[in-house]
Amino acid sequence: MLRIRIAGGRVGVENLEKILYFAQKSEASIILTARAQIELHNLSFKEVIKTHKELEKIGITSFQTLTDNFRNIITDPLDGIAKGSIIETYPLILKMQNIFLKHREFTGLIPRKFNTAISANIFNITSFFGNDCYFALAKRDNIFGFNLYLGGKNSSLSKDANIFLKEEEIVELFEAIIKAYKKYGLRESRSKARLYHLIEKIGLEEFKEKIKEFYKKDFTPKGELISEKYINKDDFFELKNSKFAYRFKTKFGEIDKESLKEILKIAKKESLDIRVGVDQNLYIINLKDKYFPISPLSQNQNMVVCAGERYCIFSLFDTKKEASKLILGKLNSLNIKIGYSGCLKGCARHILCDIGFVGIRTTLYGKLQKGVRLYLGGEYTKGEKAARLIYWAVPLSKLNMLIEVIIDEFQQSGFEDFEDFSKNILNLYEEKFLAFYFLAKLKTQKRVYLGKSQDELFKKFINEDFIKEDIYKTIIHLEKVVYSS
Repeated sequence: MLRIRIAGGRVGVENLEKILYFAQKSEASIILTARAQIELHNLSFKEVIKTHKELEKIGITSFQTLTDNFRNIITDPLDGIAKGSIIETYPLILKMQNIFLKHREFTGLIPRKFNTAISANIFNITSFFGNDCYFALAKRDNIFGFNLYLGGKNSSLSKDANIFLKEEEIVELFEAIIKAYKKYGLRESRSKARLYHLIEKIGLEEFKEKIKEFYKKDFTPKGELISEKYINKDDFFELKNSKFAYRFKTKFGEIDKESLKEILKIAKKESLDIRVGVDQNLYIINLKDKYFPISPLSQNQNMVVCAGERYCIFSLFDTKKEASKLILGKLNSLNIKIGYSGCLKGCARHILCDIGFVGIRTTLYGKLQKGVRLYLGGEYTKGEKAARLIYWAVPLSKLNMLIEVIIDEFQQSGFEDFEDFSKNILNLYEEKFLAFYFLAKLKTQKRVYLGKSQDELFKKFINEDFIKEDIYKTIIHLEKVVYSS
């Protein structure tokens, strides 16, 4: 596999055409990643080296896209052009990237990978609070700038550093952050070497002192975070210039060469631009009307899916194939955000969504079978709360059945947005109670709904024969009854 760095997702028609040429030449498969990059798969080792060198000659790089490096810096795909775009961050991204890209002292020499995001859009296609470093749009003293969040990763939200930055201060502080991480980051254990673990060990305030070693200015306290939910009913987005962007939906990141060739043909003819989104889709920019002649490759609207076992050795099964079996129509109609990871590395950001999955294999309910850990209730738009682990093992064969019960609960709640439902209802209950409650409803088909106390709701099932001496034993029994049938 060759992963190509696409700063801010700004691939452009010319570069995308060149990447397609090399994919065709080597018969490589193409997938888009959740960090707005492009991967070429199924290459021989010699083809990887050759393609890397050929792309370098024309200014397209794959440097530092793997292992212990500062990874692709991401932003919203409509950066600078959306109606709610306050500051264009792409020029900042290029300056930030220039600090480390192809510099020997940073290449492969940091404790672990380091993910960075920056966005100055009021509405973002996705949440960026799972990054090691996130500069989020904020306002202080009537000036737009950025609040800093540090120490996030795919399974943990970044923490509020209580620092506000003006646009012109971003690059200097970013350089100080990455130098402090390189110098003080933990290296005793590879599994505990991310910035998250350093902050856990020494505390956020102490890490800010480490940053000051390389940044001589005083920190300004944070401003008001400006982050609103992006709810788009279709795949067209009106832009500042009164033109439109179109979200071309890939097959959970996969895109065939013929479709890409057709997209490029239209883009060249109509003088359009193309960007790679952090949602694994292509964004076709500057359409005159809300029309694009090529049909999407899937009906996926709100789901990020990891590479899966066909493209990644860590994934426990083909997540892209299994994602296509979900009740997509219903999930799309309700704008429910899904993250589908194939392992605990969590590349699909399963904690930054309404319903999250992490692939497992289990023998709990009979023979060895594929399943998922199920997470619920992320409050991700403002980075307030990660989705919580509710079920350790749900067989894939029973997953849609369980999702239907959760969706019914949401629809009966009166809330239009699942994140609001999570904040005002779901997250008022303990994980163990929710695990019991949805299984009990699945088993009995009783039409009871959240809103009352846990004790009151539990009494609705007290006379059922599956009730055991404590809630944990009841959950285990219910899982075997429901999932083994």
